[in-house]
This record gives sequence, structure tokens and C-alpha cells, in this order.
Amino acid sequence: MGNLELFIPEATILAGAILVFTISVMGGSQRAGWIASVVMAAAGVAMSIVYVYADGEPFFPGIYRVDAFSQLLKVGITVGLLLTVLVSGRAESFRARTRADMPMFMFFAATGMMMLVSATELLTLYVALELSAYGLYILAVLHTSQREGAEAGAKYVLFGAASSAMTLYGVSLIYAAATTTYLSEIAQQPVTPLMVVGVLLALTGVFFKLAVFPFHAWAPDVYEASPHQAATFIGTASKVAAIGIIIRLMFLVGQGHAALTNVFLILCVASMTVGNLAAIVQRDLKRLLAYSTVAHAGYIMIGLACFSTAGVASAIFYGLLYVPVVFCAFLVVCVLGSDGRNPSKASLAGLYRRSPLLAFTLLVGMFGLAGIPPTAGFAGKWFLFSAAIESDLFWLVLVGALNATVSLYYYLLVIKEAYLTPPVDERPIAVSFATTVAAWLGIALVLFVGFYPGPLWVLAESAARAITGE
Repeated sequence: MGNLELFIPEATILAGAILVFTISVMGGSQRAGWIASVVMAAAGVAMSIVYVYADGEPFFPGIYRVDAFSQLLKVGITVGLLLTVLVSGRAESFRARTRADMPMFMFFAATGMMMLVSATELLTLYVALELSAYGLYILAVLHTSQREGAEAGAKYVLFGAASSAMTLYGVSLIYAAATTTYLSEIAQQPVTPLMVVGVLLALTGVFFKLAVFPFHAWAPDVYEASPHQAATFIGTASKVAAIGIIIRLMFLVGQGHAALTNVFLILCVASMTVGNLAAIVQRDLKRLLAYSTVAHAGYIMIGLACFSTAGVASAIFYGLLYVPVVFCAFLVVCVLGSDGRNPSKASLAGLYRRSPLLAFTLLVGMFGLAGIPPTAGFAGKWFLFSAAIESDLFWLVLVGALNATVSLYYYLLVIKEAYLTPPVDERPIAVSFATTVAAWLGIALVLFVGFYPGPLWVLAESAARAITGE
């Protein structure tokens, strides 16, 4: 047995789920459950930061690894959870009788995500993957409109089941080729065609989580029809976990394997291009953010396609900063859609007059997604493009830069609506204290990493070296 103390971050989040469930069963109010969830999510962030330099195996050797890689991603997952919980105090887009239990499903999903990035054995990895997914499936179906909730849930479960089956089939092929389920032992086996096919199939299921083209078809509809806070959680924390499992699996066939590299390059270009072009014509803000997610999955794939320490570090760095950046945009969706309806770009008209804080939060989020300095998005794209140039993929940098230029168009259209279009309704928008705290926290993270990316980059490099061994 290992050192169970290393499991404290996950145990804290799991305890949060149990606490919220207990409060609900005992007849506690929704507010009591929400306050408990905020406290436990903050404790989870604190514990993840405390153990960010931890190293070891809390359980039986070989199945669960705590290292610089897993612990840094757990910080990103718990930050995404905390930010989402902060804006879930009222959660009018959820059915009234489910609002007290909603944080519990977020905590269970976050526990699965944290276990996922530490799993170093195929069956453990698959079980953690399913645990992280079940809570998200339930969250997606709880929209106040039963028709929309049923649509989101059905599509998410259908695509999720298909991706899960492909992952499981890929895992079986990997086992057939390597005759072991331990990732450390699989990585030492000679690379065979069966092994490559198994890894590709296993990754196919995970690309669904990251919304990489062509495994993105679920994202626009699920984002649009899910409750706002559910879409926020799916669009933030789950992306960090997906990056973690992709990196764990991609190095099973060695660095720079031709077949895997070509697949990554194709998916990278396709995701960036399709995501940005599709986002241009969107009017619904949540659908726009969904296609933006597809494009940003392509940007992350730039780093992964390098198959180098710098590339992996840049992908980790970008995945972590993406959490507060996209959260800033989703926060505005949660507030404007407090009546349960989806806000459109037109509903942003005159936002700067009705709520200067929301307008500034949206500005920071859009500038971060577009990669405009001094936001974290600029630093993230800089590191991604630098890693690609070091790997002699200059043509990929050109494609990424062209796509970033295209994305400027629809991001700036959103800002134009908020700042330059006269408001139809002059009434001020009320923003709760918790939402105000979440907004300033998101803004601070985006601008701090933008102005001073060094500390996070150093941690990302350490995490990458834990995987590549360089």
C-alpha cells in the first residue's frame, strides 16, 4: 500500500459531494447546500495547491500516480469547479426540485476527473473516465425546460456511450498487444500495428470529451440545451481532464510515431478551421462558445502534435488558462440567462450601461479567447506556436495564426454588441455578491497569467517532464 495522504485533494472533493447529499437528504435548504459546496470546493482548491509538488503512489503500485503532471491538472479541475459553484447560487436554468442536488453531481464528476489524470492503469483509467462522465450526463438533462433537458441529455449520453465503447475497444486492443494493463509497462513494449490502432481508438473516445473535430457534433446542441451552470462546468473543468488522459495515452507508442503524429496534425487543422468558421454565423451565445471550444481544442492539439516536452507543456499551460478565460464568458451567460433562456448576441446590447462589471468580464473573456494581449490567451498561443516552431512545424503556426485572425471577427462582434450597441432595456442588471467574487476572480486569473505567465509555465514544464521523462 502507498501513502493515502496523497489522496487528500480527491478525498476533499468526494467529501464535498457527500456533504451536499447529506444536507439535501436531511431537508436542508438549497442555500445551505450551496454554501457547503462553495466551502468544500475552495478547500479542494487549497488542498490541490498544497499537494501540487507531491509525488508518490497512494494505492497499490502502478495503478494510481501522484506527480507534477496529475497534481497541476487537479488544480485546474478544482478551480473550474469552484468558479462554477460560485455562480450556482440561484441556478434558475435548473429545475427547481433539482437545484439542491446539482452541486453534488458536479463534485462527483470532479472526483472522477481528478482520479482520471492520476490513473496509470487501463482499467482504473476507464473506470475514472466513466465516473467523470455520469455526473455530467445528469447535469445536462436538468434544464428547467424538460424538452431542452431531454434533448441535451439524450445527445450527450448517446455520443458519450459511443465514445466510451470506442475507448473500451481500444483498451482491449492495447491489452492484446502488450498483455498488461499498466501504462508504464505498455510504454516499454515494442510498437506494433495493433498497439497503434488500439491507442488511436482509445484516443478517439477521449477526443469526444475535448470536442475535437469530427467528434464535436454533440457540443453545440448540448451546450445550447443544457442548464447554464452545467454547460459552464462541461466547458471548463472537463477539458482539463480530457487533456490529461490524452497526454497519458499518446506516449504509449513512443514520441513522434508517424501515424499518430499525422492524425494529430489533421485533427488539429480541421478543429481550428471548422470551429472558427462555424462560430462566425452563430447568434446564440452558448452555441458560439461551443464552436469556439472546438477551435480551441485544435489550438491545444498544436502542442500535442509536437510530441515534445515543450509541446506538452504548452498544451497543459493552455488548458489550464482556458478555464478562467472561458469561464468569464460563461459567467455572463449565467447572469443574462437567469430566467432560463439562452442569451443571444443581440441580448448583449448596451451591456456596459446595464452592468459595467459584466461587460468588463465579457471583454476579458473574449480578448482571452481571441489571444489579445495582455490576457492569458496571448501567452498561451505564444507558447503553443513557439513549441510548433521548435518542432519544425512552421506551416502549422501559419494555419493557427490565420485561424486566430478569423476568430477575432466573431469575438469582436460580441464586444461590439456589449459596448457599442445602444441598450434596448435600460434597467440595471443585478449581480449577486458570489457572482461578483467569481467575476473578479476570473478576471484576476486571466490578467495575472497574461502579465506574469512565468510561474504557471514553470509548473507546466515540470508536469510535462513528468510524462516525457526528459
